[in-house]
Amino acid sequence: MKNHKSTYQLLLLVSLMVLGFTSCKKFLDKSPTFIVKENYYNNETDVNIGLAGVYDVLGKEEIYGGNYQLVLTIADDGFYSRSAYTAGPAVYNFDASDASVASVWKYLYEGIERANVFLSRIDGVNMPQAAKDAAKGEVKFLRAYYYFMLVSNWGDVPLKTTPTSSVNDVNIKRTPQREVYDFITKEMEAAEGMVKTATTIGYGGKVSKSTVRGILARVYLKMAGAPLKDQTKYAEALKWARKIVYPDAGPKEHRLLPSYQQIFTNYAGDRYDIGESIWEVELYGNRGGDFEAGRIGNTLGLQCNDEAHGYSYGFINTTKKLYDSYEAQDVRRNWAIAPYAYVYATANNAVIDSTMWTSSQIYNRNCGKFRRAYEKLTPKNKNYTPQNFPLLRYADVLLMLAEAENEVNGPTTIAKQALQEVRARANATDISATLNTADDMRTAVRKERFLELSFEGLRRFDLIRWDIFVSEMNQLATGIQADAGTVWSFGALAGRNVTSRNNVLPIPVLELSLNKEMSQNIGW
Repeated sequence: MKNHKSTYQLLLLVSLMVLGFTSCKKFLDKSPTFIVKENYYNNETDVNIGLAGVYDVLGKEEIYGGNYQLVLTIADDGFYSRSAYTAGPAVYNFDASDASVASVWKYLYEGIERANVFLSRIDGVNMPQAAKDAAKGEVKFLRAYYYFMLVSNWGDVPLKTTPTSSVNDVNIKRTPQREVYDFITKEMEAAEGMVKTATTIGYGGKVSKSTVRGILARVYLKMAGAPLKDQTKYAEALKWARKIVYPDAGPKEHRLLPSYQQIFTNYAGDRYDIGESIWEVELYGNRGGDFEAGRIGNTLGLQCNDEAHGYSYGFINTTKKLYDSYEAQDVRRNWAIAPYAYVYATANNAVIDSTMWTSSQIYNRNCGKFRRAYEKLTPKNKNYTPQNFPLLRYADVLLMLAEAENEVNGPTTIAKQALQEVRARANATDISATLNTADDMRTAVRKERFLELSFEGLRRFDLIRWDIFVSEMNQLATGIQADAGTVWSFGALAGRNVTSRNNVLPIPVLELSLNKEMSQNIGW
């Protein structure tokens, strides 16, 4: 894996040098931010460098390199654990001028422009057709995925599918989100026939057929939920999830790892397992060279005060709601939620490396999934890590299958088996016999997603599509105020601040000031 990751990062570095960045005053005017020389895209090397540049957006520190899931996906599984942090998106006290929101918007459109340029040039490149088709499919998918991030976070957004020809072309209307979703699904379905299988690729950092199928299931589940509420899309979600769990042709490529913990120690230790981890963000290095390290484990991780062992701020703590939702024997609880604190100190001539939390210290506990102790790369950088971040796991696919199957056909054996496969690995109780109605299964699947996928950036997305985000967050605040005590009562701030406007993000103020065709979301 290390050889692969370093090769990928070198291609990425070259792509940034060749394709270049300059200062940009307008997020949607992409010509100044992505400069393609006239003699570029002439051979397969150029294509591979350009392809790395399109992938690059995923690993930006402002996107999955750390910030997006740290402050823009806060839900009822965790809270920002700094009492002095009373303003900002992590506590839902911010406005359209917020820099984190603006950065996500900017980089997603930057990735889209890179993809638009790539797709406008690749057909003219002399290279093997199979390699050309695969690269083209990956870029079509990535462009659609960036639009999926935009439309699910902002609603109606400008849909732009050709390269920018003039810096003066700045006034672009918002496209109704249904049209954006239609574009996303059309592009992804086309890409599915072009990209390689996960087995052929051999690692989770590139888009495979399984990646496309799983994300299509996610997109269709979103379309079936709020705000579109097009319930006909459950059948489409079911179709694409089934293609992974029950392949139409060829061998089954994916399965759960026996150990839940191993999923995350793999991300930390530079190891791939395509059986479980279908798609992940590539991050590498310790900032000793020009590699794109991230902050997974450093900000979203288990607090540690020792740089040699892996310094971490531990910005996200668990909610008691999440902790209490696990059964005592569920092996996921003490991995997703750290049962101890790292305290590297010397006492009585011995190094103390951890202190166990007591049963009353629930709110003290950090997100524990991303632990720097398992990183293999040394020396460790204080603030940057090589840990990859999961975008699509097989457990997620099983739960999407169970959800879609239940909505289409009710609590069938297929739905129950998919749910139980996830629970069995966790050593959770088999509840299949109690799932007699669609409502029973719906409740069980929603809870299981909470337990299995906590701190992976999906909970807010799920609550919004189920149209219960505001109510769940408000109830969370009430619960924290009732049982957290004075020390941790600030954890209720995010839930207390959430209103209906927080189902979407605000259009960045700079975009509004420059794009005269742009309008703000309701409530912002």
